[in-house]
Amino acid sequence: MSKSKLSDFSSATIIASVFALVVVTVILTVLAVNYLPLADRSAGRQAGQLTHDARAKAAAKTPIVVTGFRSASFGDDEATVRQAINKDFGVADDKIIVGKSDTEKTKLLAIRVKDVVPDSGIAEIVYIFGYESKQLIQVNVVMGSQLSPDIEPIKIATAANILGNYLADQGFDPETVSVNQKIGPNAVRVFTGRDLEGHLVTLLFQEGQVKQADVAEAATPDSKDKNTKEKAKESSAVKAEPAAKRFAILRLSYVADPVNPDIFKIEKGEF
Repeated sequence: MSKSKLSDFSSATIIASVFALVVVTVILTVLAVNYLPLADRSAGRQAGQLTHDARAKAAAKTPIVVTGFRSASFGDDEATVRQAINKDFGVADDKIIVGKSDTEKTKLLAIRVKDVVPDSGIAEIVYIFGYESKQLIQVNVVMGSQLSPDIEPIKIATAANILGNYLADQGFDPETVSVNQKIGPNAVRVFTGRDLEGHLVTLLFQEGQVKQADVAEAATPDSKDKNTKEKAKESSAVKAEPAAKRFAILRLSYVADPVNPDIFKIEKGEF
């Protein structure tokens, strides 16, 4: 079996924003109205599981082994991953942000780079090390409005299509592959699949809209004069509704062992 390296495509703190991503995701889930439909779905890549013809085509491809993300491989220690980051992105060692997950007790290394996918803006890449092994167990690549506020959501959707098409053309185990699966009113699992060693790759796209703050109401003078307040209210009432701001998030994850991840957990019978 030949081994191919996955993700060889072009190429306040950061850790604080890693956790802020969770907040943004929750906001979009609650407030988003519609997800942006992903375009350019190739023949045979229907929503959900692969069709029979697509599955047969996938089975004919050379099986892939997902060894990690670019030069960083699953099982690497922190020093080796730091060297990989410098090699892949030219990020100096002192520019790598260190953090941890209080829940999973895992250590994190995080960097920000531009246009990992062409015209996709800033991407945040987070390398996660196992609780017990202290070795690389997962890499997350996140891009979108929370990192590039001025980027158009269509560019993030385009990045989703580019990566989705790329992943679907690799030799993942066809029995595990799912493409363009709607998982909520504003989210699409563009791709998920495992290699023959069980390593998992998922690509999730979310898009929605949130109304801008009601500036007119916030600007109402804090006056005891009832007439002044009433006039301000009448003035703001004739103003147009605040425009809705569109957001888009794309998250690509590489997971060494999705079944038994090396994270802190309370074992059965310990409590």
